[in-house]
Amino acid sequence: MRRILALLMTTALLPPLAAADTIITQADRAALSLTITQAGQALVRDRRTVTLDKGSQVLVFEGTSPQAQDGTAWLSGAGVQTREQAFAVGGIDAGRLLAGAIGSEVTVVWREGREERANVLAADGVPVFRINGRVVAGQPERVLYDALPESLRVAPSFVATVSSDSAGKREVELDYLAGGLDWTADYTAELAPAGDRLTLTSWATIGNHGGTEFTNAHLQLVAGELSRQGAPSLPMRAAKTLMATAEAMPAREELGPHHLYTIAQPVTLAAGERRQVALMAPASLAVERRLLLDGAPHHAWRGRWSDRGVLHPQAHISLRNTTGQPLPAGTLRVYQRGRDGQANLVGEDRLGPVPAGAAAQVSLGRAFDVTARRVQTDFQKVSAEISESAIEVRLANGGERPARVIVRESFGPEWLVLSESAPHTKDDAFTASWVIEVPAKGEAKLAIRARVKG
Repeated sequence: MRRILALLMTTALLPPLAAADTIITQADRAALSLTITQAGQALVRDRRTVTLDKGSQVLVFEGTSPQAQDGTAWLSGAGVQTREQAFAVGGIDAGRLLAGAIGSEVTVVWREGREERANVLAADGVPVFRINGRVVAGQPERVLYDALPESLRVAPSFVATVSSDSAGKREVELDYLAGGLDWTADYTAELAPAGDRLTLTSWATIGNHGGTEFTNAHLQLVAGELSRQGAPSLPMRAAKTLMATAEAMPAREELGPHHLYTIAQPVTLAAGERRQVALMAPASLAVERRLLLDGAPHHAWRGRWSDRGVLHPQAHISLRNTTGQPLPAGTLRVYQRGRDGQANLVGEDRLGPVPAGAAAQVSLGRAFDVTARRVQTDFQKVSAEISESAIEVRLANGGERPARVIVRESFGPEWLVLSESAPHTKDDAFTASWVIEVPAKGEAKLAIRARVKG
């Protein structure tokens, strides 16, 4: 009996065995949601089910994003308090394995095939081992490990020391910010044959270059420019498209100075993939086609200047956003059908954010048939500070339709138009513009005489 009591007392004095980490895998996931910005950052909300012991323990949340941002994690759950937390990058290679085994025993295999048990002392450069009481530095052929070092994780993980007020199954949620996820708006516009209307189709192109897959995620997209540090742009595979009916279009709400779109259906984003979801129902918008000829250089109005050749005006379409919805920033591609009924790309431009009811201008490229030449017909120095110049803008139209060209001239802060062959409009303190009609297969001319100071 005394021997039994002594054994029990000795056992009681021994330190308790360290509890194994509680691993929470992606198979334990109850829900996943992503709120993605247009600036390469996302809020990840990952809720999983776990069985906890009462008291202190270590939770390992496996399968987090490799681009999780330190200092942004928030672990929450009923009766759970977090005492310490960190993201473990994950991934294994020979160097990390050996460094993780410092202080532990491994089996080293030398080139001649001899195997020895060794204690790892150093891993940088040439490894250092303690073998049979001797310190040995050398590069073995192979290193055999009894187990994976505890400090290493195969996959990126979130590791937290927590305290639970009771034992049992419950849900915990890990929220964190991650890079590698972004989205942009892509617009497809079909221009009517008359060129006075277009049908606008809107898509959200979502990119995942964060290095991990997000399965059946509930998506929210934030439209607008958030204040944050930029993220690098990485190449991605070709986009996949998810069709959506009008009833399943994303719900939109205002979120501070931005707009939040909630996607109706869950989406799986594979690593390195782009995927498209419909952003809003197709809309018909009225447009106006314009040809814009940029102004002559400033010194053309301040000194003698020679014409530099044939110019082609920039072709634009102007539109007003009458969809009743804001148009997030993105790329707009304009198509028009030819006589054979096939749609052809006629222009592509970057569209900035366009609020509901606001106007926007889209460039389609240079006009092919309409050309212009500027000729300085007179110049004189009126005084030391004032110059007077006369310039003719000679326009030609080789197309089958009349063309309306907006000629724009920028004079500087102080200017006066002395004479003109058509009336001008003052756009701002520096700029004036003229609207010139050029007949089909014909020509037109604009003559301007102006004084400028400077």
